[in-house]
Amino acid sequence: MYRGLPETDAKLCAHFGLGPVDENWHELAERLGADLFSGGSSMGRYARISPKYVGPADDSHSLFHLDYVWGLIPRQVSAATHTYVDWTDHPMASYTSVRQIEQYPSPRIEDFDFSSMAVDAGATRRALSSTGRLNHVFMIAARLRGMGRLLSDMAAEPILAEAIINKVGEFAVEFNHRALQQIGSQLDLYGLWDDVAMQNGMMMSPAHWNRYLKKWYERLYADAKSHALKVFYHCCGSFHPIIPTLIDIGVDILDPVQTSAREMDLGTLKRRYGSNVCWHGGIDVQGLLPHGSVTEIRDAVRRAEDLFGHNGGIVLGPSHEITPDSPVENILAVYGRYPADSAIDNRPHCRPSLR
Repeated sequence: MYRGLPETDAKLCAHFGLGPVDENWHELAERLGADLFSGGSSMGRYARISPKYVGPADDSHSLFHLDYVWGLIPRQVSAATHTYVDWTDHPMASYTSVRQIEQYPSPRIEDFDFSSMAVDAGATRRALSSTGRLNHVFMIAARLRGMGRLLSDMAAEPILAEAIINKVGEFAVEFNHRALQQIGSQLDLYGLWDDVAMQNGMMMSPAHWNRYLKKWYERLYADAKSHALKVFYHCCGSFHPIIPTLIDIGVDILDPVQTSAREMDLGTLKRRYGSNVCWHGGIDVQGLLPHGSVTEIRDAVRRAEDLFGHNGGIVLGPSHEITPDSPVENILAVYGRYPADSAIDNRPHCRPSLR
């Protein structure tokens, strides 16, 4: 599986002599030797299907997010090697009552054209088709309230926290139900990303996650399962305390396997959860790909193959979108390709096993 930031995509397309990635992503995946062209929160960046927004004009200049329908204005921020999206305005930051939260306008279902949703057969050759948008309940609530304030509310002002999270959850359930009604029977996956963890642990206690968020995940996953879909869940960081519960409520694929985070190395995950879930990712993008050697990267791939190569259970690839400071030869090494001759070696690669 391959996934990279837009700047990394462009860098690789230039290396292979290809044009823009949105026109050549199939070819890029083929040149790399990747089975799938994925995304930061899905197994098919160009095959994740959303209803068309037909509401008031969007002036947020957002390339990837629909959060503006909640009154959230994303901003493009420049880092050393790439740009990313951030939110600095939190419209519920000053709220002190449930009444204020209730009066805040939720998005309107009628501002989306669900009938426009359709699977592009040409996009599924190197991707798995999926849906799942505006369902990151915690992150939307955190952007509305401000991360620090929402986490404080969850501990000290539970009535306010529940009012905000439930408001987001209610819309998410209805929005995704409409999408699944329209196209669920034609898809492979239902995707949900909601970052609730950090490098060394969760942002909240597992008890708070269970109290505020679990019920919404259960409803969203149950709807997806009613259409016989595999459920994909993305959370960066060390979220191992809730992995058993996620499996219990229907998650089939866990992403991104941030192996540099606490207790998230592949050996630990394989030992604890065996064949109960499929992993997506596992090759470190924080230290290994930008700073490691080709030999170290090849060794990491072999270790993953030793763990999973005989009985499946992983879609092996980068642990998140590859950053453009990663040398081309390091990226190619993940897929057994090398600049010298661009030859693909004959070692067996881990194939998806979605159980």
